[in-house]
Amino acid sequence: MSPLYSLLMAFTDLGESSVLLSTVIAACGWFWLNRQHHLALLWLFAAGGCSVTLLVLKIGFLTCGHSVLHGSVLTPSGHSAMSALFYGGAALTVGRLWSRAGRHPLLLQAIGLTIPVAIGVTRVLVDAHTPQEVMVGLAVGFAWLALFAHLLPKTEAAAPKPPSGVLILLGLLYLSLLAISMTGEHMTVEGVLSRLADTLHVHWNVCTG
Repeated sequence: MSPLYSLLMAFTDLGESSVLLSTVIAACGWFWLNRQHHLALLWLFAAGGCSVTLLVLKIGFLTCGHSVLHGSVLTPSGHSAMSALFYGGAALTVGRLWSRAGRHPLLLQAIGLTIPVAIGVTRVLVDAHTPQEVMVGLAVGFAWLALFAHLLPKTEAAAPKPPSGVLILLGLLYLSLLAISMTGEHMTVEGVLSRLADTLHVHWNVCTG
């Protein structure tokens, strides 16, 4: 394994769904305890909705992907979708809650958009997905990010600065999960979804024509 490939694999793990979802849940716990109830619910709604949308699309493309888009999409990129929502949403949330960071909206938006696109590129470079699968994933993630951005102004407008201990714990959780992802077996549902797609083919005659 070349150093470049190892670097690409390390960067692509920044979009590992299990890492991002676990971090979202932990952050929502703090928002809730800090009486930022609407913000916590918004994050759970967006992350859950993006995940469900992606699962439905994965099942749909695994079942019928051979007959649409010339078979170039079999499993949309979950890394691309979740990273678009997570990093874009994190940038918007930081700008919303902390006035000092909110003074640089273009920088925050650039960071929130560049990271998921770069992760999507790495998914192609490590042969995990086709470009079309990454584009579908990014489209899903950015669609949910747009909805998140639309609803975010309706949440609580300000929050006290979180204690340093909270930020440290959230950072340690993110880094720990990321380290586990980089060094261990990746959690994936692709096998389960493939078996479900086969069942739809065989027993329900879905997309068999």
